[in-house]
Amino acid sequence: MNIKKYSIIAASAIAIATFSPSMLPSAEARPRSDIDVSIGTVLRLPKTAVRINVGKNRYYHHGGKYYSKGKQGYSVVRAPRGARIRSLPRGYSRLVLSGAVYYRYDDVYYRKISNGYVVVETPAVAEKETIEDAEEAYETVWVGERKLLFKDGQFFRESPEGLVWVETPIGVTINSLPSGFTTIWHNEIEYFESDGAIYRKTPNGYKIVEKPWDGNDLPESNPEEEFVE
Repeated sequence: MNIKKYSIIAASAIAIATFSPSMLPSAEARPRSDIDVSIGTVLRLPKTAVRINVGKNRYYHHGGKYYSKGKQGYSVVRAPRGARIRSLPRGYSRLVLSGAVYYRYDDVYYRKISNGYVVVETPAVAEKETIEDAEEAYETVWVGERKLLFKDGQFFRESPEGLVWVETPIGVTINSLPSGFTTIWHNEIEYFESDGAIYRKTPNGYKIVEKPWDGNDLPESNPEEEFVE
């Protein structure tokens, strides 16, 4: 009986003598997965990020930023020349150089292609589009004393650098609907939706209005009346 008791005491003494703080789990060895590991690097990208292949290299695009995957996550990189995206980020500028149209966002320049936009080298000189040329291609609308230009469902303001995208102004009336609109009936009233904007027909044209239904409801739409260019 005493032999067994002394054996247990001896084993406990050996365990205490051989214990080292290094045997405890290290906080540095197990970094939290929801913390960025460095500036300009994120561990996860939003689900809406788009994968882009440029040659043999793979990138990811989201919100006008380009990312490359590494061991510690996704790092912001310079926009790769030749990268193609379907649509431009909101807030882009439209520039004209010797008759050629460029689009710029966050110092990245794009050219229009058949299925979207492609990243190109920065042009040497960017010329402001003249008001005469702009008014030939865009519809001029006024929000109080503020002049805006409208085309393809998008609104722009003039700036020294060219045309800059602005949020859709509520209450503005345009002459015709943008292409690709959808007809929606709500409480027996006909509305038209295009790129998130809601229009209602008036004697003077189509007025942009607030969404008359709750965001969680899905009003009746008529896809047969959708117009596709």
